[in-house]
Amino acid sequence: MRKTQVVLLHGFGETSDIWDMLIPKLLPNCNYIRFDYSKITFCTSIEEYADWLHSKIEENNITRFVLIGHSMGGYIAMAYAEKYGNYLSGLCLFHSTSYEDSDAKKDIRAKTVKFIEKHGAAEFIEDFLPNMYNEDFKRRNKVYIEKQLTDNKQLPAEALIVATKAMAQRPDRRKVLKSLDIPCLMIIGGKDKFVNYESSIEQISLLKNPFVLILHHIAHAGMVESPDSCAAIINEFLEVCETGY
Repeated sequence: MRKTQVVLLHGFGETSDIWDMLIPKLLPNCNYIRFDYSKITFCTSIEEYADWLHSKIEENNITRFVLIGHSMGGYIAMAYAEKYGNYLSGLCLFHSTSYEDSDAKKDIRAKTVKFIEKHGAAEFIEDFLPNMYNEDFKRRNKVYIEKQLTDNKQLPAEALIVATKAMAQRPDRRKVLKSLDIPCLMIIGGKDKFVNYESSIEQISLLKNPFVLILHHIAHAGMVESPDSCAAIINEFLEVCETGY
């Protein structure tokens, strides 16, 4: 039997190593592919990131796959579903949303661009990255956090800037989410500082074939903060994506 293809997209300010703790806990009969867009500087919209992803899908001769997107990776996944939905057998929004940015969020994005332009990527990541994790995780995993800071501070400032601008400009895609007949999984963090909890809960009602995991004590990185819980629901989700029931 051919293995189920599973594509994982990391979020903004991260690299594909965000999945390191999770993948070993996932079903062994799937092929896990990580595409990394963290250094891309040529995309000006989320739609262009989706087109870039599709070029990778075609390069790898993938015709049907499950797409798991974390944060900005979820925004790209929604744009991909809108344009190339016939390739998808399942979609997961991992601490992500189909909503567009609020005006307040767009203002924050604009300030982020100015900050990075003035201070650079390293200083931005120093402040940004720890906010992905809850306080208990940060207290118990200082070595991990420091390694992530060291690695992610190397990201190009221009890549962070174009990504920030693209996120701010993305449209609302709730209609896309509502139209999907494939299994859809939402993983929601109760202490998430980046994705609004109430709007995440609202979106559950849009799903035709829903899988939902609410992690009340988790922030924006469930794959790291609570990999066992995330793996359990993803494995259940992947089995349905593979079999159709």
